[in-house]
Amino acid sequence: MMKNTINHKKRAGAIAMLFITVITTVLVFSCSEDVLNKQPLADISDDDIFNDDVLLDAYVLGNYRAFRFFQFGAFFTEAGSDNAMYVGDGGGLQLYGRNEHTADNSEDFTQNAWRENYANIRKINIYFNRIENTGASPDLVKKLTAEMRFIRAWCYFDLISFYGDVPLITDLVDLGSEFDRTRTPYNEVSAFVVNELNAAIPDLPTEAFDENTGRATRGAAMALKSRVLLYAASALHNPDDDLSKWQAASDAAEAAMNLSEYGIDPDYSNIYNETRSQEVMFARGYTNENKSADASLPGVWTWNFVIDRYYLPANYFISDPRFTMAIQSIVDAYETIDGSPVDPQDPWANRDPRLNMTIIHHNSVINKEGTPITIEYHYDKDDPNNAAKAGLASNLNGGTPTHYNILKQTDTSKPLALENPDHHAPWVYFRKAEMYLNYAEAQIELGNDANARNAINIVRSRANVNMPDVTESGEALKQRYRNERRVEFAFENLRWYDITRWKIGADVIKPAVGLTVLRDNSTTPPTDTYSYDRVIDALRKWDDRKYFLPIPRAELEASPSLLPQNSGY
Repeated sequence: MMKNTINHKKRAGAIAMLFITVITTVLVFSCSEDVLNKQPLADISDDDIFNDDVLLDAYVLGNYRAFRFFQFGAFFTEAGSDNAMYVGDGGGLQLYGRNEHTADNSEDFTQNAWRENYANIRKINIYFNRIENTGASPDLVKKLTAEMRFIRAWCYFDLISFYGDVPLITDLVDLGSEFDRTRTPYNEVSAFVVNELNAAIPDLPTEAFDENTGRATRGAAMALKSRVLLYAASALHNPDDDLSKWQAASDAAEAAMNLSEYGIDPDYSNIYNETRSQEVMFARGYTNENKSADASLPGVWTWNFVIDRYYLPANYFISDPRFTMAIQSIVDAYETIDGSPVDPQDPWANRDPRLNMTIIHHNSVINKEGTPITIEYHYDKDDPNNAAKAGLASNLNGGTPTHYNILKQTDTSKPLALENPDHHAPWVYFRKAEMYLNYAEAQIELGNDANARNAINIVRSRANVNMPDVTESGEALKQRYRNERRVEFAFENLRWYDITRWKIGADVIKPAVGLTVLRDNSTTPPTDTYSYDRVIDALRKWDDRKYFLPIPRAELEASPSLLPQNSGY
């Protein structure tokens, strides 16, 4: 029997999957019946696919599912960071937070990154194996090949970000042969990713609105290249602090930062709306036609409906508090507008405007289906265990234990009933603000503080944020930058990667703390007292083994050459 290191199947199975991918994509996305009228679907072969423009385009389009739907862990890595926690009992997100994850259960945290990425790489490798003999239009093939390089680059970047060294596979396995690959060092895979992106960039369209929305562009590939090189230059992967790596990261970020097709959106909350923001460099939308791959979900559920249902306050919306929620640590990261200390008994006054656009807190005013409502998480001071006297969003009434919910990337103005899931805001993978902050980080490491401050301040100065300029230098600037990055990209699945690549896990991962608000109803008007020491999960902790996830045990058993396992597992 052929060994199967990473869930690859024999060619026959791969071709069957190719066929399924193409037909599904055509049925979902094609606006023309011509291709389906050419011959019966059952008679369409892989030769047909690679010699027909419409079928080939459909095959490539189907591979964008490599940008994985995040299931109910929409902010999944955030739950492993100091921004959020996962409430559900057990499961990989909670187990990782508590350092109880193993090679048998950690793929819940990665959302099956090993299996899914290598399955997608297999389909992309089929494309490169067959495309040399294609009869499709040369100009189309040129563009599609660049798209496939971009998607494969993403898959490998996702893999090395979780596991470090992974097998680099660009060929296909012959029938009957054994398949047992060793792991390729991180730096080699990272270099391969950059080379793929360099090859793709010239052949990608400048912009991808209209019929190409959600597909790769030069901007998307340049943004990915910037992130790849920044991570490769960071402490986890650059222990000798090779400054040439920082220079490469700086150059890539600057090139992406200077693209004229994109700009900093003056409205921070506009980045995640249905209308494409000028800041977005790459995003994927999830609709009724392009939804979760999880067949167990009801047919009308889309990613957008799920995120609105599962992250908004209970009893105010159709929601469920069992999933990811903000913790006090991220709230504390938001500065005051004038730089003064936060008033602990008036904590929402004078704060960075991004706080109210990102996190729902006590007394947040939310637009619910067109009507402003005030969210309340308080307990009654004299009868704190009485749910009838507590705020509707408090955990006594089924709300989040931390007494915070996530607002960013939800749309509270839309009808939330199950039969009205018309929420089509995309998941944003890259936006221009990241390019400015990537550039700033590289410039700090290269000793060019003035350039770094300028880039940071451009991000902070967007019209409806307008935070004062940073003025620090040296180590103080680095710490200010890191906090800025944390706040700007809160709940965008960047914080965990920053913690790991900077190797700061032991400094920032602590037990999760939530907010307690006691309301004194004997005064007119009632008065609230805030306290910040209520431990929600005392078991959250750091161990340096958490810098990488373990290779799934089933993969090691199938392919011994993957050994040794990552340290600590």
